[in-house]
Amino acid sequence: MSEFLNIYKTLAKVIDDLGLGITIATENDDFTPPSSGQWAELTILSHDIDSMGKSGAGDEASGLYQVSIFDADEGTLNGVALALADTIAAAFTHGQTYTHFGGTEVFINRLSRNAGRIVGSFYQIDISIYWTAYLDR
Repeated sequence: MSEFLNIYKTLAKVIDDLGLGITIATENDDFTPPSSGQWAELTILSHDIDSMGKSGAGDEASGLYQVSIFDADEGTLNGVALALADTIAAAFTHGQTYTHFGGTEVFINRLSRNAGRIVGSFYQIDISIYWTAYLDR
């Protein structure tokens, strides 16, 4: 299994383990957004691999994992989406380490949230999770 897949699956498992009670869409998923309620979409926006030296020294992988939260319910203000964002943010605090697939440790460096906005008929908030993993060669 590739490290790209191991890292993606590790980060997705953290979201799944939260038990958010909403539909989760993933990359290249055959997904029709619901007409009401909340849902989230998981995406790796970047994934870079840098060498840590000559052969045998390993590689440093780093990237940006985005969790987009959507709310189709008008009139809920942003409270429901923000509560979901808070739950996700609590799982990805600086220094947290996750190891689920292939033994690869994924370290959480930082997290940020953008301003909420209306996209089509949905209110959307994006949570950006910056991570690093050290890979054997």
